[in-house]
Amino acid sequence: MKPRSTRVYAVIVVVLLIAIAITTRFNIKGRFEGLFLLKGVQGRLIEVKDDLYLGDGTRLIYGFDFNSIHKLFNRPKTHKPDEAYLEYKWDESDGSGYIKNIMPDGRELDTCFSRFDAEDSENTHGLFVGGGLPDEVHGDNLQAIDETGMAYYDGRRWYHIWCNANEGLASGDPLKDDIYGPSNWKFMGSRVLHQSSWSLALTSSHEAVVDGAPLRIDRYAYFTAGETYFLLSIWIKNIGTTPASYCYVYGDEPWLGDFGSSKGNVGWVSDRLVSYEEFIDPDKYSFAGYFDFGNSAVSPDHNFTMAADFLEWLGDTKPDLVYFSNGPTDYPPKDGTKVPLASNSRFLGLQWGPRVLKPGESDNLRLAVGMATFNPKTGSLIKPEIRLDSGH
Repeated sequence: MKPRSTRVYAVIVVVLLIAIAITTRFNIKGRFEGLFLLKGVQGRLIEVKDDLYLGDGTRLIYGFDFNSIHKLFNRPKTHKPDEAYLEYKWDESDGSGYIKNIMPDGRELDTCFSRFDAEDSENTHGLFVGGGLPDEVHGDNLQAIDETGMAYYDGRRWYHIWCNANEGLASGDPLKDDIYGPSNWKFMGSRVLHQSSWSLALTSSHEAVVDGAPLRIDRYAYFTAGETYFLLSIWIKNIGTTPASYCYVYGDEPWLGDFGSSKGNVGWVSDRLVSYEEFIDPDKYSFAGYFDFGNSAVSPDHNFTMAADFLEWLGDTKPDLVYFSNGPTDYPPKDGTKVPLASNSRFLGLQWGPRVLKPGESDNLRLAVGMATFNPKTGSLIKPEIRLDSGH
């Protein structure tokens, strides 16, 4: 009877393995941030992953996070006790990772790139702000999700500074409204160009076709220890044989202060607060941001976190439009109607174009993406001075 029993057990094992193969999707990318069991998608009952993105958390059944172990191995040995320093992890083949900018007094500014699921269910790859680490996105804990995107820790709590950036290419033809988001671009790879405990340079490369014209997009991000911003340089080149007309948009509805809420967010520029939807003159101003102070045009309440962020445009290629609105698909009224910034998706947008590139020509769009601070003694907002020697 033993040979027959052995055959029966073998058949059972084979059937179980086939059942597992049919019902389970193994999504192992070699990152080993942990081991996670999720509710399945795309017709599978179960998904097994070695990493967790923002957007995955609500599907999580069980997970074991290795992040605490990574911290032990990734901590640099060259920084002095009284100096700021950088910690990072970057997956060159996937174009995703995170950077921790740690101050001498324990404050911390973290930035994640391409660690989120796009709305079209396709992951982004490259230097696109957004997402979080597994221990931050494993459920519906909004306090933990404060740590995603770009986030600041002041020694007591985390503040949400920037969310998943809204970026995209569009046709320069005003009659066409197609947006080509980063998840639709062809990812060509990424690299760590330079790294030390006090500075870091990353790049990612992409290709996209806009109205039949192929464009090459090379992105560079530069971090310096102790600075509350990073520099982002975007090169767009026409690699086709005919002129290419395009628009480029960079923006965000940041949910500044507390993830999930724009309730206290009011716009700001160098000399005033912006309480209504408005176009900002990019020649008069060099930056714009949000301040979690409360919008007096909506409510007299000013009991908010006082967190502040900013986008600063650098170089000669200034955006053609800078605007505050109530959503990423909204523009301020052109007839001068005053519409308060009152939605839960208050948006800051920058648009370059329409611009035309001849074959072989390039444009360079440069930004500083970061956090400002509020001085309660003076009642003023302080934007850090941008140092261009750390980037190109």
